[in-house]
Amino acid sequence: MSLIYTVSQANIDYLDAMPALLDRLGVDHFFIQVIGVRGQWTDDADRRETLAQVDRQTWLTVVPQVAEKVARRGIPTTFPKVFLTPEENFECAGRVADNYFIFPNGRVYRCPLCEDYALHSFEIRDDQLVAAPRINEADLFPLTIPEGCVMNRIIQPRNLAALETGKPTYRIACCMLKELVTP
Repeated sequence: MSLIYTVSQANIDYLDAMPALLDRLGVDHFFIQVIGVRGQWTDDADRRETLAQVDRQTWLTVVPQVAEKVARRGIPTTFPKVFLTPEENFECAGRVADNYFIFPNGRVYRCPLCEDYALHSFEIRDDQLVAAPRINEADLFPLTIPEGCVMNRIIQPRNLAALETGKPTYRIACCMLKELVTP
């Protein structure tokens, strides 16, 4: 059995209780997800308190440590890296791996950036994965920018702090690449 725990500001304080609960439930694999760490902070004060994303420092302090605790109990744990240090390499799953977002309408995306638009790179036709006609997501988004994930700059730019030079103080990891902590 696998269990996914979606973290928000409202429930991150309970994440530390998960290792014991996972043992009691007999969980074989634990996934930690997150509400919109890459997204813009909500301006609605009520929603910010309940469903708001977790700030960078809290995420870095809590999530990797809980993943380690769970793994020490023998349960492999997967979580999104999210925040990269300047020394860490950014890798985009749309460029370094054969990862796809496949939709029932036949659209296939390399990056979730364009999933609401008909700008997909591939389509499924006659049970085959084929390149989509031009213009598509590959023409508009190179998937390589100083901020890391291209989604952050284009759709959700308010999460990053920058140095006086304009260079980001850290980068956002690709949402499709996850960390795996094993026992």
